[in-house]
Amino acid sequence: MKVVANNLEIRGVEVKTSSKTNNEYLIVRVEDETGKAYELLDRDVENKEYYKRGVQCDMTLDLRLGKYSSLSILKMDVHK
Repeated sequence: MKVVANNLEIRGVEVKTSSKTNNEYLIVRVEDETGKAYELLDRDVENKEYYKRGVQCDMTLDLRLGKYSSLSILKMDVHK
């Protein structure tokens, strides 16, 4: 399902490598407006330049619920 998360702040980004596929991906750390921290997955490593610490943004996420729930970034809109 698609979820819109408003008023997130980027806190950091890290490049990881999948042990199964050897493909790189990004783990993006964000905080919501209450200060609660989350880690989001972005499979497009070229997006790394957009994740600057302190940037305020809204994100559209792909939420997959199951035994292991996951959130993947689909779109990011930066506040200006």
